[in-house]
Amino acid sequence: MTETEFHEITPEELEVFGLSSYESRVYLSLLSSGIRTAKDISSDSKIPFGRIYDVLSSLEDKGLVDRQESRPKKFAAKDPKSALKNLLNIKNMELESIPQIAVLVEEKLANLHAIKPEESLFWSVALGEKAIGQYIEKISEAKKELKTIINLRVASRMPQRNIIMTLIDTITILNSNGVSVKVLLSGVSPGSLEEEYMASIAKFFDVFDRKIVRYCLKCTTAFDVIDNEKVIVKVMNPVKPDEFFAWIFVWQKKFAEELEPKFQEMWLNAHELKIELK
Repeated sequence: MTETEFHEITPEELEVFGLSSYESRVYLSLLSSGIRTAKDISSDSKIPFGRIYDVLSSLEDKGLVDRQESRPKKFAAKDPKSALKNLLNIKNMELESIPQIAVLVEEKLANLHAIKPEESLFWSVALGEKAIGQYIEKISEAKKELKTIINLRVASRMPQRNIIMTLIDTITILNSNGVSVKVLLSGVSPGSLEEEYMASIAKFFDVFDRKIVRYCLKCTTAFDVIDNEKVIVKVMNPVKPDEFFAWIFVWQKKFAEELEPKFQEMWLNAHELKIELK
């Protein structure tokens, strides 16, 4: 890099640190020209004179410019090291405040999202391995109630590592947030329980109160009901029934209400399963 290239800098490079185009141009102008009046700075930086005092005041607040209280007022750019340090401090403070701001924004968005869509039916489909992350995201949106059927044989064979623990963690968070949760485990029969499936079942029963988890021998279809108005139907691969193929998300209160008795029937017929791991 030549000396000339080293000294070449564009206003856009400073805008990355939160400066406006006008602020970047004024600071660079002052840095290269030394002590100047507002009129001179306006002329050098091609900033309208009507805006120059606002820009200089903003740069002063951000710690990039010093002002001399003379007539006329004069201005000087702060040392680049100090200037960049001040900009980084501002950025860090903004980043620290983002989580608190995000909470307030989320509440406002949630209130807006509570408005029911005009359409009586909305659906979407997700296929393959990438759908798993989207599925976790969907059930995480439950606000009041989640009824879910989890096929352990299918979940245990998914290429994603620790999918069982991801489900457990997600359900734990929902439960701790006051969401009413019921989990029906299915997919393997107690008469032929392999150790890996026994371990998966044991994880659920170890983590959760047995009031919210049961084992279902006859749950041939896996689906979720969210807040009594949204449904996720899990579709297995017709060629390889033990493999997940896709899920269908349906937002229709009528459909969700029709599935409620079906889930309740399976829940009543399900039972706690005592596991003794070797």
